[in-house]
Amino acid sequence: MSRPTLRRALLIALVAGAAVLPARALAAAPEIFHGSFSDAFDDVDVCGLTVDVRSEGVFTDKVFLDKSGNVVRFMSTVSGKTTYTAADGRTVVVQFANLFVDGTPIIDEVAGTITFVTTYKGLPEKIQTAGGPVLLRDAGVITFADTFDLVTGDFISSETIVRGPHPEADSDFLAFCDVLIEALG
Repeated sequence: MSRPTLRRALLIALVAGAAVLPARALAAAPEIFHGSFSDAFDDVDVCGLTVDVRSEGVFTDKVFLDKSGNVVRFMSTVSGKTTYTAADGRTVVVQFANLFVDGTPIIDEVAGTITFVTTYKGLPEKIQTAGGPVLLRDAGVITFADTFDLVTGDFISSETIVRGPHPEADSDFLAFCDVLIEALG
């Protein structure tokens, strides 16, 4: 899946998720949701490797609404870790702690476009072997502005604004697999 397609799918999932929020979330702004997650998956194909995956963390979501109850802004803070373990016991740990901000889509009716601007601040990922050295570290601020045709939904363009070391973005989001394969493959 291409980077713009993946981000578009994530944005659609985010909007769809906001649509199923409890009715009280649509009554006032902002609404705050706290939660945690703990997931385990065995024998998963990740980057062509078969690994066991364990992920855990906490999050706080804030939904900002206009007077009509429409979502105008979404923010989420999340922190946690995901552990990938190969059959031979070698392990890679990915830690994350960041703020995700999704603003109101920018609609340009004259141009016939809609632009989604999303920003990540903090530590999207720090990858290291269990108890070992850091293999890859993404940190700082990264913003994506993805523009689509307002009528057809076709992707038009993407702009990425980077502040801080973001080797994952610099590699067009291929570095994760390269690092994982080198450490566990």
